[in-house]
Amino acid sequence: MKISDVLTPEMARCDVSGSSKKKVLENLAELIAQQLGGDGDQADALFQRMVARERLGSTGIGEGVAIPHCRVNGIKRICGCLIKLDLSIDFDALDDQPVDLIFALVVPEEQNDEHLATLARVAAVLQQDSARERLRACSNGQQLFDTAIQIERNS
Repeated sequence: MKISDVLTPEMARCDVSGSSKKKVLENLAELIAQQLGGDGDQADALFQRMVARERLGSTGIGEGVAIPHCRVNGIKRICGCLIKLDLSIDFDALDDQPVDLIFALVVPEEQNDEHLATLARVAAVLQQDSARERLRACSNGQQLFDTAIQIERNS
């Protein structure tokens, strides 16, 4: 799957505040639950799934990027959320560097192959130096979305 298949303009946000990894994961879970038409219970369930995934190993892939992800029962499609933080935070990344670009993925439980393919695609795009620079230069959510889609087309 492509980034353009899972990310919408409403799910791209710039200058998001988050004082910690936990707070950022909570905010992501709430944002994704709202997009999926869920409630506070769904947001809490998403948060718990993301935290459980982080316990297996950090999703901070290095160079200031994290890709938190989880599989969830009861959703119909893969949902992505791209945020640029206002300040970098400790995310227990592989390179011990703080994170400021986060692309979260929530995937239906039964879509394991799609999950892995989408995760690989997002990681490939975000591992490009020029892609990270362009995303960090964005000043609003629409620009962040447009830039992410343009980067993917040119990859």
